[in-house]
Amino acid sequence: MGKEDSGFKVADRRLFTAEGDLRDSVPPGRPSGDDGLPTLEALPESASAGEADPAMTFEALVFSFSTTALLQLGMAVHPETGRPEKDLPGAKQTIDILEILKEKTRGNLTADEGKLLEECLYDLKLAYVRAIESAKS
Repeated sequence: MGKEDSGFKVADRRLFTAEGDLRDSVPPGRPSGDDGLPTLEALPESASAGEADPAMTFEALVFSFSTTALLQLGMAVHPETGRPEKDLPGAKQTIDILEILKEKTRGNLTADEGKLLEECLYDLKLAYVRAIESAKS
């Protein structure tokens, strides 16, 4: 059986040999060429600049955890099911995370950040106690 020239060429673009060594043809650092993986350069300019996403701040982090706890306490409608769902152990864990955040950031927060964290913790702890009491009834 002879070789046929079908015009189809196979190029081995693997970075490593069968033994696991880096091929000599690969330049040091990031390999050039299309490796099939997305890069930041390939993203649209607006996506790479982060214009679609709001800036991540300490306040946004606290609100994120607070919203999660409210969902877990059944005080907000779950976005997937459209109805409130309770997960009291999860709510306790989320409140504990905020408490740890408070301890670890002590002395490093602005007055507004500290007040926000204190108020969120107070409200969430109160809501948790009420949820535990209503679960017992």
